[in-house]
Amino acid sequence: MKNKLHAHLKFTVYLCLLTIAAIFIYLKNAPLPTGMLPFAYELSTAGYFCTLLILLSALLLPASLFKWSRWVTPFLGWLWLVYLAIDLTVFNLYRFHLDWLLIEMFFRDFRGMGIPTFLLVLAAAGALVALGLIIRLYHSRPFGSRKKFIAALVFLALMPAGFAVNAVINIWATHYNRDEVTQYRPYLPLFYPVEQDKSAARISHFLPAVFPAEHGHAIRLSANQGGLVHYPASKPQCTARQPAPSILMIVLESWQAESLNPTVMPKLSQFAAGASRFDQHVSSGAATVPGLFGLMFGLHPNYFELFKSAPDSYPSQFTETLYQQGYQSSVFTSSNLDGFSLRRLFFPHVSDNNFVDALPDHELVKRLIGKLQSRTQGQANFDFMFLTSSHSPYTYPDTFTHFKPLPAVEGGYALNRQTDAAPYKNDYHNSLFYLDTLVSSVLTALEKRPDFRNTWIIITGDHAEEFNENKSGYWGHGSNFSKWQVQTPMIIKAPGQSQGSVETRMSLHQDIVPTLMQEALGCTGPVTVYSNGANLFHLPQEVRGTVVGSYMSSAYIVDGMVLDKTSNHKYAWQDMRQERVLDDPKKIRALMQEERRFISSAPQAN
Repeated sequence: MKNKLHAHLKFTVYLCLLTIAAIFIYLKNAPLPTGMLPFAYELSTAGYFCTLLILLSALLLPASLFKWSRWVTPFLGWLWLVYLAIDLTVFNLYRFHLDWLLIEMFFRDFRGMGIPTFLLVLAAAGALVALGLIIRLYHSRPFGSRKKFIAALVFLALMPAGFAVNAVINIWATHYNRDEVTQYRPYLPLFYPVEQDKSAARISHFLPAVFPAEHGHAIRLSANQGGLVHYPASKPQCTARQPAPSILMIVLESWQAESLNPTVMPKLSQFAAGASRFDQHVSSGAATVPGLFGLMFGLHPNYFELFKSAPDSYPSQFTETLYQQGYQSSVFTSSNLDGFSLRRLFFPHVSDNNFVDALPDHELVKRLIGKLQSRTQGQANFDFMFLTSSHSPYTYPDTFTHFKPLPAVEGGYALNRQTDAAPYKNDYHNSLFYLDTLVSSVLTALEKRPDFRNTWIIITGDHAEEFNENKSGYWGHGSNFSKWQVQTPMIIKAPGQSQGSVETRMSLHQDIVPTLMQEALGCTGPVTVYSNGANLFHLPQEVRGTVVGSYMSSAYIVDGMVLDKTSNHKYAWQDMRQERVLDDPKKIRALMQEERRFISSAPQAN
């Protein structure tokens, strides 16, 4: 028994050491640390991964005590090493990490991915070598002396300490926008460091000399300085229009496309009748962060984590152009955009005086109307409003309880995923009925301004909201990529527009930025140098594919099919109960190429 325990402990140590070696191979691609904390952060990533391995090893310890199950631990260790080797190869080639869809694409069409046969032979040989190494390490003799045994215990005990150091540094660096630390996150696979925004101030209070309560300075990463992103590919050429139009963008939380109708939202439905309405509009995400990212950057959501790691290096070309053309920008949001570095990514030039948050929706609307009424004519403005009454739990005054019955228990569907959806959807529709009035009051105030006819108005949602329409037990958002969670309304009223129109081709959140850049800000040249989208008024004739994201996964939507890259689940976009198969890998390869267009050193697909 003792020898088996020692052998298990020794194997865990070896696996940690091999993992640490792989981590530093990943990090050799990253910029060199510029101070003590970045250096400590790099070192502490060893503690992050090894702590997870130690926990897994502890769970597998009983299996190592019996002959019939002793193979489980070395087999899983071998799979882990093979995964690291393959992911390292993928990352060096493409600058993104391995997922299940990429694995399937490899088995279906490895030649189409540009992988030569001899490389597969080498990979198979490497896997066999790794297997031999694992078997040798697992069956090696236990510790030869008490000193080695103690040294192994000390090494393993240091790993949780490294995990704690990594968590503390990451909490502080994320809160205070320290790019010199967070820039290393995209380089590592399966790396989800601890983020606890509320703890950052306490960390700075107890150790102010090490963790000062100071926001970082832009390090301005670029492709030739070790950055993973080459964005924009080139600066867009823009000439401000005269007179410059103002822009009003209103985003409603969790806005399902089918709820834009005269029964639920009569005022916005009437407004949409005289505007351009895009009836097959797909958000860039099934959750707020990827949805807003695609909307404000015109990029696929896979870029968010890369940009978040160094937000000052990759500002949105849309908001940068607004700033360069002298726009006065204001933000009104009841959601905290400081989290996930969203404020810093989207609105780096918006002053605190023009950034209104942490207020209920009706108060935000009141503030915006006040600004509209007090502004002088001739100044071009960009106003962004994000209203969240339609986020669960849905909020509205009692006087807006228009749809009944309401649920007896808030969130009661958690007890029965197939319960009647009508009461919950009534509650949701009441919140939208309320927002319909709030948004209409803003539009009424705007119409009274003399420059109303020179204002772009964009009204959309960050993502949609599901009430078990798939009949698969899904509620809310962020859990799948079917139409019920990613299709949201899109209404655009251009300056001077007097007649409405309806577009039935697929449009995307990624299309908003190139549309406004060309139509409102006078930018010429190809939109492909700064966006994955297209001009909404010149949409491609051919059927499009797109990339959508959530907090822990992403997917491709192509030919009415969703391909979840994390789970490799394939289902119909209209109804996820309908399983689908991948017939044409060429379309997926084209999406992969588009998805990595702004990733540095990524080779082009054949």
